[in-house]
This record gives sequence, C-alpha cells and structure tokens, in this order.
Amino acid sequence: MAQVHCNFFSYSLGYPVDIELILPSFTSCNMGDSHSHALPDKFPVLYLLHGYGNDYQAWLRYTSIQRYAEEHRIAVVTFSCHNKAYQNAPYGENFYDFLNRELPEFVENYFPVSAEADQRYIAGLSMGGYGALKATMTYPEKYSYCASLSGSLDITRKNRAYNLDEWRSIFGFDLQSADELEGTKHDLFALTTAQKQPPYIYMWCGTEDALIDVNRDYDAHLTKLGIAHTFLTSTGNHTWKYWDKHLQNALQYWKTNILK
Repeated sequence: MAQVHCNFFSYSLGYPVDIELILPSFTSCNMGDSHSHALPDKFPVLYLLHGYGNDYQAWLRYTSIQRYAEEHRIAVVTFSCHNKAYQNAPYGENFYDFLNRELPEFVENYFPVSAEADQRYIAGLSMGGYGALKATMTYPEKYSYCASLSGSLDITRKNRAYNLDEWRSIFGFDLQSADELEGTKHDLFALTTAQKQPPYIYMWCGTEDALIDVNRDYDAHLTKLGIAHTFLTSTGNHTWKYWDKHLQNALQYWKTNILK
C-alpha cells in the first residue's frame, strides 16, 4: 500500500488544499506475488467523505481503510470540507465544485486512477453520506455506486442533528428554520425525486442511531421511486466502531455486485 499526502492549489477554493491518497502496491502481505511496481491498469477509485467535526484524516485514524484498499485493489481519496456539508459557500469556498469537478480532474490526471464512471465510487458517513448522495443525484453519470453510513440525509424534515446556528454556518445564509431548505438544491429528497436513474445506492444505519428515522424515510422514498438500492440496519450507534465494520460490508458489496 502506498499512502500519498498531496497539497495543491485549488481553483475552486482559492487556496492550497490537502488530500490523502491511498494506492494499492507491493507489500509484505503479497510477498509471494511477482515483484514489480509496474501497474497493469489504472485503479478503481473511492472518494471517501468524512462527517461533521472530522477532517480528511479521520478515515485513516479510526478505520482500517488502508488495508481494505489493499485487499480490494482500489484507490481511496479523502479531503476536508470544514463542516460545510460539501456545499458551495456564498463567500467563495466552493466545496461542491471541488468535490464534483476539480478533485476528480486533479486525481485522475496526476495519479494512476481510473476516470471511468464504472470504476468510480463515492461514500461517506453522517454529513459525508449526505454529500455522497447529493453528488450522486446531481451527477449520476459520474459514479457506479454510492454508499451512505448513518447518513444525515434529510435536512428539512426530521433531521435536527444540528442546531440552527450550525445550519446557518453550513449553508451560508440566515435561516429562520431548517424547513426553509425544503425543495431547494440542498434538499436530497427533492433531488432524488428529480433523478430517475441514479447509480446503485447502499445504505446502513444503526438502530440506536439518532438518524435512524431519517434513513428509514429515505429508504421508503427510494422504494417509492423504484430506485435500486440496499438499506441495512443492525445494532449500532453514531460511532466509528460501526462505521469501520459497515464500510467493509459496503466495499464487499461493491466488489461483488457492481465493480466490473
């Protein structure tokens, strides 16, 4: 496994940004294989989004994502969005553009990472689950698969995981109520209704998680629209212990059922 820390100037954000890139490679785990750093092809890639209060290193600290990338022979890319829910901010930090345009353009041109949609996967936890699904519903042609773990998916109805000041900070305008976001470009339910053929969606949420009802609502919404997806629940709350376990399951589902 090769881990690459990269800093480059972002035209979307207007300042240098850090990303972390994991690439499968020769390791002590595959000593029996032929020894070469020559690559047979470009790697499938997972864009992995953190949750509120985390940064690009959280997945590396609290899960075994490096091992999973090696086992599945995939590249993994992470970056920080500073609690902005992967949105474009009104004062110039365009995290939505960075995620959906600039980051893939940079990674797929500078590294041995596939630019093909059927080799590109996006996933996230909590706020990152929202960001991953919004990206998928807005640009369905860019991804073959999307996974959300304990996703903070419904910003207008039952989801009160954040207080109003935090909503104002995330979305950048003077909300009097989170209900004002309903039907806007930030409303995942509305985006999903408008998108009839998105990539396959994988969801998990713990039954002791405060976001379980939100996830059940979104599962019902997908079912009503006839959108292909898997929604699993099991014992668990909003902690890394469960996200690490269910990230493995999401990756295995992708490898078994989606990856070509």
